[in-house]
Amino acid sequence: MMLQRPLLEKSIRKIAEERKAQEIQRQKQQGLGRPIISTDFKGQKFIAVGNEIHWSQKWKTFHDFLLHYLKHCFGKEWWFAEIAKKPEDRHPIIIWAELVGKYTAEHFKEPGKIHTAPTTGAVESYLGLSYYIYFLAHNVELQVSLVNRLKNRDQFLGAYYETFVAAAFIKAGFEVELEDETDVSTSHCEFTATYKETGKRFSVEAKARQGGDPSPDVGDQLYRALRKRADHPRVVFIELNSHQRVNNEEIKDFVQQISGHLRELEERLTIKREPAPEAYVFLTNFPYQFNLEATNVKVFALAEGFKIPEFNIGLTLPDIREALRIRKKHHEMFQLMKSFQENSRVPSTFDGEIPELAYGNTEARLKIGGRYLVPDKNGKEVVGELVEAIVAWDKTLGVYRLEDGRTILATCPMTEDELAAFRKYPDTFFGVYKDQGRKAETPLDLFDFFYDTYKNTSKEKLLELMKKCHDINRLAELDQEELAITFCESNVYAAMGKEI
Repeated sequence: MMLQRPLLEKSIRKIAEERKAQEIQRQKQQGLGRPIISTDFKGQKFIAVGNEIHWSQKWKTFHDFLLHYLKHCFGKEWWFAEIAKKPEDRHPIIIWAELVGKYTAEHFKEPGKIHTAPTTGAVESYLGLSYYIYFLAHNVELQVSLVNRLKNRDQFLGAYYETFVAAAFIKAGFEVELEDETDVSTSHCEFTATYKETGKRFSVEAKARQGGDPSPDVGDQLYRALRKRADHPRVVFIELNSHQRVNNEEIKDFVQQISGHLRELEERLTIKREPAPEAYVFLTNFPYQFNLEATNVKVFALAEGFKIPEFNIGLTLPDIREALRIRKKHHEMFQLMKSFQENSRVPSTFDGEIPELAYGNTEARLKIGGRYLVPDKNGKEVVGELVEAIVAWDKTLGVYRLEDGRTILATCPMTEDELAAFRKYPDTFFGVYKDQGRKAETPLDLFDFFYDTYKNTSKEKLLELMKKCHDINRLAELDQEELAITFCESNVYAAMGKEI
């Protein structure tokens, strides 16, 4: 039987929308690097990492694989040699592994069953390092020299941070070219990062402070980073390794101290008796190593412009156009920071499915375009296609189109796992991408909301919407993109009670 053309087109659109939502959801978890490649065959889970294949019957989650992968990269001989040492002489990774073992024994009582529990600093550290190494091996290469530095206790902290930074760039949509660490003939940065969307290249250096320093002082790390030769605009990452700030107010105060310190360094820091060069500076504080058995460890990351004043924290901008200009000029760095916000956790699923739905207590969530039995006004069950849905309290409120063309409303209770999944991924929860109402905390956020709505609107339609403007003749001379920006800008100012 051949499908009628309208039904075929509808089916194709539905598949395309579902795949778009799946890819958006996967990227929210895995970033913009190569996707996790895995398959099941004869009871085994197979995972490709670069040109290697790993497999096991025991891997139910991606975390299970990562627990194995770190040991694989370091080798059994090194691993057992470290275990044989006195506790105080063991490598930090071995200490983490022992605490992870203790953690799993306490929380995961039934072997082979998937459990959830709040992660500790040791779990975050161990899984994080394994994931960063996997990311390099899967997207670029895992250099033997890097593994050797990670094995060396004296060099471990710096090497660990370098893997984190390289993975962060890959997840944000950059291609990473690692420098030859064995080449000591010249000074060079850690790697070159090329943003795939624009082709712009950056020289990246990563430095980590020694642990426990409560001060905002990053002068030594910044000096050592900026004295390296750089062929492209500089990006410097510094891990503060400071103690945990337990609430947002403490974090805000610490951030202000750091920003003030950088302004001082701009005035006095020199390299070879010359003023230090400008750089984008990203500062992170992931104090897991000081809170190995604690849960919900507070972390943060911030971006600053060293001698790039328009990239500074708290910069007050005169208008939206100036904000758009700055964001466009520094587009790659804004995208890097956005990736930090969206891709900060180690994924647990292989395909990007929401963990609560993949492993939780739910049978099959409702999806836009799906057909379901729903009660009509008489209580009789009828077949309806879900065309729209929202979450209200602990229920899904759905609009269903019946086979006779009528539409009805019906509610469906949600499990705790479904509610948790919706809170994490509201835009893709119902199987297609739909903005579920993001917060507009700044005028630029509000502009983005309007622009996402009108950026593809025809010039004719935009002019129709703006026909009452006093300068309509001038507006008619603008191209579609500039007209859309102008229209959205006017909407923002109208919402704020201002005039352009």
